[in-house]
Amino acid sequence: MVDVLGFVVAGLPFVVAGVLMLGFGWPAARSGAVTLVVAVAAALMWPGFGGGGLGGAAVDGIATTAAVLYVLFGGLLLYNLLSAGGAVEAVSRFLGELEPEREGLALVVVIGVSPFFESVTGFGVAVVISAPILLAAGFSPLKAAVLASWGQCAVPWGALGVGTVIGANLSDTTFPALSDWSALLSLPLFPIYGVAAVALAGGKDGIRRRGVEAVLLGLLAGAGTLLTSVFLIPELSGAIGGLVVTGAFLVVRRQRLSGLDLPARSLLPYVFLVFLLTLTNGPEPVQAVIEDLGPVFTGPGLPLFLSAGFAALLFGLGAGSAGEAVRGTAGQWLPTAGAVLTFVLAGEVVAASGAAALLASGASALGNLYLMAAPVVGSLGGVLTGSNAASNALFMPLQIEAANSLDLPRTLTAAVQNVSGSHASMLAPQRIVLAATATGLLGREGEIARAALPPVIVSIVILALIGAF
Repeated sequence: MVDVLGFVVAGLPFVVAGVLMLGFGWPAARSGAVTLVVAVAAALMWPGFGGGGLGGAAVDGIATTAAVLYVLFGGLLLYNLLSAGGAVEAVSRFLGELEPEREGLALVVVIGVSPFFESVTGFGVAVVISAPILLAAGFSPLKAAVLASWGQCAVPWGALGVGTVIGANLSDTTFPALSDWSALLSLPLFPIYGVAAVALAGGKDGIRRRGVEAVLLGLLAGAGTLLTSVFLIPELSGAIGGLVVTGAFLVVRRQRLSGLDLPARSLLPYVFLVFLLTLTNGPEPVQAVIEDLGPVFTGPGLPLFLSAGFAALLFGLGAGSAGEAVRGTAGQWLPTAGAVLTFVLAGEVVAASGAAALLASGASALGNLYLMAAPVVGSLGGVLTGSNAASNALFMPLQIEAANSLDLPRTLTAAVQNVSGSHASMLAPQRIVLAATATGLLGREGEIARAALPPVIVSIVILALIGAF
């Protein structure tokens, strides 16, 4: 007998979060606190769930939050120091002269520049990097937040594919195979975000002027990602796909480019950041040494802080200017901490109590049509956790178990989970909070989520249609 009430109780935290943020416009911190209370109450009071793992869930949630907030502070600090040194203004001025139409600038940021940074850093750092550039180029805070959120469309290869590595391990496939299938499924999705970007930036006129270019560059992003995964280095698929799009965008505008002064000095901190990230993600012996040093030294956090220090020295910022940048960073960062903590803890509680497993298992009743439901399950994990890695850890075993029991292709099912969870993570409260923090819209997270929703929904529908055939 189907436990209908169990499904209702399991899904209640997500419903509460959505209603409070999207319906009532509550800020993320308040919504997160209520969502956490609902999740804990469900775990402790509903007979079908268990509260025994809540202590471990709390420890895991706090550890995850600490890692995210560490990276976020470094990203915000780098931006504030670059802004104090005039670098953000210089880069934005250059991009504006290179492409005076906003829809063109939005296009290259969403499917070129941001996917590159998301791939080499992960954790939503691309939002923190791209949103200020869009603001300086004249976009409204809401549009800048939404465009920056869409720039995470290469999340399967975020942080050089950490989430995909976890998905491959849990699905008993290889990383190259899962990366290849994920890239193939992503091929039709990049154009969706390209068209959405020009539509948001320029409306119907923007689509008329840049719609064809958006589709072509989107397909180029997908092709670059796929070919890199199949023939080169899977971990760099998203980064190279973003670079290919950015390069093609510049080639088309080479005549304008020849008459402009490249703001090389302003870009040096980004070059330094990429160098450090490449070094820390280099040969396995190097990674082993770094991991032995402790969590502070792993991931993109320390490279961001070192790049921030490099920027302060490069632009000759004194103690006063640097101190003001640090204080400004703290002011942006502190309101975010509570929202991220409560939503991450709520996700951990839902997973530990068995509620997430119940929600996912219900889809297996669809039989051979399960591949149509698999993207919905994956998207649930993405929205819940805000992380492709966590989404795969949460739902990949269930997806594979359902695929095995229904004799469905294992690798395809794993890729559907990987891609759908990645794209839906853009709408996770903690990621929306990053966009709100970077654009000064804290308290208006619901508006950002509503505006960012359409291309994500279209992507999930496309994945479901692929599963139908």
